[in-house]
Amino acid sequence: MGMTGTYIAIENFLLSQMINGEKSILEMDPTQYPSLDVDQSWRAIQYLLCKDLENGKPPMGYVVPIRDENELDCELEFGAFYITAQQVKEAANFLNSLDDPVLKNMYDFKAMQENAVYPLQGNENEMDSGAFYEYIYSYLIKLREYFNQTAEKGFAIILYFS
Repeated sequence: MGMTGTYIAIENFLLSQMINGEKSILEMDPTQYPSLDVDQSWRAIQYLLCKDLENGKPPMGYVVPIRDENELDCELEFGAFYITAQQVKEAANFLNSLDDPVLKNMYDFKAMQENAVYPLQGNENEMDSGAFYEYIYSYLIKLREYFNQTAEKGFAIILYFS
């Protein structure tokens, strides 16, 4: 069992309260907000879009916002990261600019193996390349829709890991 990522769309004012320490993420009932589980694909998506394992440049770095300036001070074991409603819109626009041919051109399975991009285990071979791309792509499609819906509502997003 690996570390999975879950996105939660929340009102921007609630995010502001969490950033300011007025509310705790633990006080929030995640079932009351639109969420998206991206399984273990989050790190591979981060690497595909940013060619880096963390601190990706905006707007691509907002899709999986594991950036120092987007870290939420919280009590969760594996941490949480956020993007504001404005950053959600920027990320949604970026995701909308990507189609399958563009993403396939960005995809470098060998580099992902060399950089031990999670969830790769290091024992995959070139035949696994296509299946891994499809795995990442399936979650990118879900993320694009999720970000578009969240941007339309003017919500912010928190990403946490479990």
